[in-house]
Amino acid sequence: MDFYDITNEDHIIITARDSVYFTPRTWFLFKTFGHDPDKIHLMQGTLEEWMAAGGKVDLEPTIVPVFQQMEIKPVAFKNANYIAREAMNVCDMNHVMEELKLAHSHGGSGGDDDDAHAHALILDSRGSSFAKGHMPGAINLPYGKWVDPKNTQKWKPVEELRLIFNEAGVDPMTDRNIICSCGSGVSVCHTLLALELCGRDLKDPKKTTMYDGSWAEWGKEPDTPKVTNK
Repeated sequence: MDFYDITNEDHIIITARDSVYFTPRTWFLFKTFGHDPDKIHLMQGTLEEWMAAGGKVDLEPTIVPVFQQMEIKPVAFKNANYIAREAMNVCDMNHVMEELKLAHSHGGSGGDDDDAHAHALILDSRGSSFAKGHMPGAINLPYGKWVDPKNTQKWKPVEELRLIFNEAGVDPMTDRNIICSCGSGVSVCHTLLALELCGRDLKDPKKTTMYDGSWAEWGKEPDTPKVTNK
């Protein structure tokens, strides 16, 4: 199978060699562009564990297309088998700005105990860089928390994921909108996956969104509000 053989009907299993730190981004891309959620899975465990369990391995070379951005033309995809819808569960900087203005007008701090149900929770999945600068009211949930420290190819059990949210003061099932952010739009997908694993329905594209520009965009804009430690 090569790049063009993937179809909307395929059951997609996503895996990686060293860890699951980046596979959630691939999961989210398929999900946001409309792939059947029952046909998208992340594999727990390593390639070696797969082989030890008797799993088959394809030893033939894989064709991976390499595109130069300026050379991509619609005609190049005329025979493609995959039809994607418009991206869902994605928001832009203006949307985040409006939510922060709404929070400020209500005097909300981000917790569930103010009259802040009018505005969204912002969850930031960065690690130590969060302390150097973040959006006002953002709650830090580092992406490394979700992964088993003894085996980075595996996610922690759902019970532990719920505990991590609870300790941060976040109810995954809250009626409030949730905006997920990170450094460059990759580890943010860990938070989205963790929310779904804990029972949050991501079908409503307005209730749970990822800010794709994340801190890479927000941090460099001079007019965006920031909390920084100098």
